[in-house]
Amino acid sequence: MAVNKGINEDMKKNMKKSAKKGMIYTTVVLLFLTVLITVFYAYEGYKYGDRQDSIETRIKTMNEFIEDVHKDSLRAAYIAGFRTLIALEEHVSSTGEFLTDTNQYFRKAFYNGTIEGSTPEILYQSSFSTYLSRVNEKSGNIDVKINITVIEVNLYQSDPWNVRVDLLTNFSVIDKRGLAEWNYEKNLSTTIPIISLKDPLYSVETLGRVQSFIIPTNITEFVVNNDTDNLKEHIENGYYKTSTEAPNFLMRFEGDLSSNENGIESIVDISLLEKQEDIVIDYDRSVIDYVYFGTQATNNKCNIEDMPSWFKIDEEHINDYEINELTYIDCT
Repeated sequence: MAVNKGINEDMKKNMKKSAKKGMIYTTVVLLFLTVLITVFYAYEGYKYGDRQDSIETRIKTMNEFIEDVHKDSLRAAYIAGFRTLIALEEHVSSTGEFLTDTNQYFRKAFYNGTIEGSTPEILYQSSFSTYLSRVNEKSGNIDVKINITVIEVNLYQSDPWNVRVDLLTNFSVIDKRGLAEWNYEKNLSTTIPIISLKDPLYSVETLGRVQSFIIPTNITEFVVNNDTDNLKEHIENGYYKTSTEAPNFLMRFEGDLSSNENGIESIVDISLLEKQEDIVIDYDRSVIDYVYFGTQATNNKCNIEDMPSWFKIDEEHINDYEINELTYIDCT
C-alpha cells in the first residue's frame, strides 16, 4: 500500500508537470497562430489596398482621357467647321452655282471632307472623321478602345456674325483590362465667326471676280452735316451692317434673299463691277446687295447729294443710311 501510495504521488507530480508543459505549449502555439494570422491578414489587406489604389488610379486616368477627348473634339469641330465653310464658298465661287441645301453640303464636307465626291485641298486631313481616327489611334497607347459615332450634325446662324455647329455624338469607351466601360450620348457645340469669310452671294453673282469679305462696319453715323465721307468709307471698304430685312450668311449660300432676324447687308460698289469684264451691270437697281442681286421691285432714289451717279438706293433704306439728310430725286 505504501508503495502504491508513493507511485500515485509520483504520477500526480508528473501529471502536474505535463499539464503545466501542455499549457505552456498551447499558449506558445496560440500566440504563434495569432501572430501568423495577423501577419497574413495584414499582408492580404496590403495587397487588396494596393489593388484598389491601382484600380482608382486607372479609372482616374481614363476619366481624364475622356475629358481631354471632349475638349479636343470641340477644337476639332471648330477647325473642321471653319474649313468647311471656306471650302463651300470656294465651291460656289468656282462653279458659279448656289448650293441646293447648305446643311446637307456642310454635313458631308464637315464629316467626310468631300464636296460632290471631291476633296478640296483645305479639307485634306482636316475632316471630323479623320480626327476621330486619330483619337482611336491615340487611345490604344493607354489600352483603351474608344469609338465616337456622330449621330447628327446641324448648322445654323446663331447671330448675325456667327454660325453654330451642333453635334450629337455617342461615346463608347472600353478599358482593355476590363476595369471599366462607358457608353453615353453627348452634345458638342461650337461657334464659328463668319468675320473675314467671303460672301457667297457676291462670288456667284460676279462670277467669282469680285470677292466681298464680311467685315462688320465700325461706322455709326453715315452722314454728318451733309458730309458723306463716312458713307463712302463704308462702301469702299465693303463693310456690312446688321439688318432684319436682309438674308443671313448661310442663306446667301443658297441665293435665298429673303429677310432673316440675323440678316446682314452691304452696299455694292458698282465702280468695282465696272472694272470687270463680262459682268452685266444693272444701273437701275438699288445698291443694297440683296436688292441689287435680287428681283424685287423697289422705289429708288437717284442724284443723291455728294454721291456717285451710280449710287441709287431704295426708299426702304433711306433712313438706315441717313440719306434723308441729303438732297435726292425719285428715279424715273
